[in-house]
Amino acid sequence: MRSIRRSLKMFRFNLSAIILFELIYKIFSLALLVPLIYYLLNYSVKCAGIPYLTTDNMNLYLKASSTYGIVFLILLAVAMHILVDISALIYAMEASHREDKTNPMELLLKGVFNAIRIVNPKNMPVILYVLFVLPFTNTVFISGSIAGIHIPEVFERFIIQNKTMIICIGAVYLIICLSAMFFVFTLNYFSLYKVSYKDAVRMSKKTVRKHRIKVLFGIVFWNMVITALLFLLEGTLASAVLGLLTKIISYKELYFVFRNIVRISFVILYLIFSLISTPLIYAYICNSFYEIEGDVGFEEYERIMEKRGYKGHYPMEGKKKKVMVALVTILAIGLNAFYLYLSISNRVGLRIAYPTRASVTAHRGDSEHAPENTMAAIALAFENQADIIEIDVRQTIDGQFIIMHDASMERTTGVNKNVEDATFEFIQQLDAGGWYSEEYKGEKIPTLEEVLAYGQENNIFLNIELKPADSNYNYEEGVMELIEKYDYTDHCYVASTEYNILKKMKEINPDIKTLYIMKMAFGNFGNMQDIDAFSIRHNFISNEIVRDIHKQGKLVYGWTINTEESIKKLLLMDVDGVITDAPYETKDIIYNANDSLLTDWMQRLIKEY
Repeated sequence: MRSIRRSLKMFRFNLSAIILFELIYKIFSLALLVPLIYYLLNYSVKCAGIPYLTTDNMNLYLKASSTYGIVFLILLAVAMHILVDISALIYAMEASHREDKTNPMELLLKGVFNAIRIVNPKNMPVILYVLFVLPFTNTVFISGSIAGIHIPEVFERFIIQNKTMIICIGAVYLIICLSAMFFVFTLNYFSLYKVSYKDAVRMSKKTVRKHRIKVLFGIVFWNMVITALLFLLEGTLASAVLGLLTKIISYKELYFVFRNIVRISFVILYLIFSLISTPLIYAYICNSFYEIEGDVGFEEYERIMEKRGYKGHYPMEGKKKKVMVALVTILAIGLNAFYLYLSISNRVGLRIAYPTRASVTAHRGDSEHAPENTMAAIALAFENQADIIEIDVRQTIDGQFIIMHDASMERTTGVNKNVEDATFEFIQQLDAGGWYSEEYKGEKIPTLEEVLAYGQENNIFLNIELKPADSNYNYEEGVMELIEKYDYTDHCYVASTEYNILKKMKEINPDIKTLYIMKMAFGNFGNMQDIDAFSIRHNFISNEIVRDIHKQGKLVYGWTINTEESIKKLLLMDVDGVITDAPYETKDIIYNANDSLLTDWMQRLIKEY
């Protein structure tokens, strides 16, 4: 407890300077660092000789020597950004330890000058330390705010399904944390003593050797205290707001008002917490440093600083200091506002309503409520008002086009045989619905011709994904012949993950609409010739990508999305369509989206910031 009291005293002594520095620096970070990283990534794609980045050309990207040079620059920028912040905090705590007052500009300048030292080849390993060792000694610093951590749904499912492995990983993490404790004072020595990184590591290991368990449990405990503090403040805030609202608002109105006021309050709470979490952690680390180092270490520091010509604080009069801080703050806010306006990163666009015109594509029919790629699923998707129905087309060994997603029929029929190796007569005998439920037992695998005939009769727009095999003969020509036979050229997309297939379809019939399916997307690909629309994996879609594609007069569809949160996130980005397994539920979410616009916007804001 004595260590914690001393840490808090050290933190409070220069509290105003620390908080103001963190505020200015975080605003600058958002305005400068993220756009810089984005620019470098775009430039790396250009240097690799490709206009855009997808899984198809990832090998070309990784083979380019320029890629690794630019990745190094990105790591350097991130490391310098972190090092400026931590160095400034170390200097702030040093000033508190000496009972000297400091100011935000002094902290910023000292942090910058110290971070520049990593340009020296001897200090380059600091990059690796900051990026890969520091997180193990300062968990809160990883995100700046524990409240900002959001685990994607796919990782949540993975954790639940692999509990044993997660426990083992946790054990390994603890071992690494224990080992990392040897390096916990590296940045203190590197920043204050101005020694090389190698010497800083050596000095840190020597200092911590007999105290690593104490330091480890102290830092872990302090992290837990800060986390508990956040949750306590959350609970107190929610209870206080609820208690107040129940006295002035009727029950029917309470839920909506309470939810929005609490979320707005949480945004403010999280912003405040992000400013104090890292300084609190480093107050404890620096206090531990001084406790273990003792007077001998402090005298050594004084001697080294005197030898190196240390002159104390950067001279700055009170009025001049205030003017400088005000100017820097205004500049930071201006840059940040401009950055948000450009929406370079995937942040919420300031929209007054959801673009509820977004269409709904039923993925393999209504595959949530019927066996995928069957006439039952297609009919149910039509009944549930899907705007577009997506199907997958493969060719049998005797030239028939059937609706099947996988190359092998085992998953949906129980027969371990590839479509390209089977005759249509053999496929007609298979049950494509029994795997789903007894209700659909005996459901057959339909042909493309059956689907086109049904679609023509019911005026259904189709998304026809092409899945040719190497052994197929005249695949593209055969599909186009059927499309033209049923006069479907203007009433469908032909889609593929391979650009060359879509290019060939355009060569056969220039009037056909093509949809390029992208498992990942980065770079300038909106102006690709022979492509009329893009179907992009939803977590790779950003405001900038949508805008760039729309500027080319083309459409953007996101796949495959089944959660309300993900659907609304894409609506805020103005996508043209959502591809989903559950068309009815998705239609309902889109139709009612504007009723919860404010709430959803606040939810997104909380997770983004």
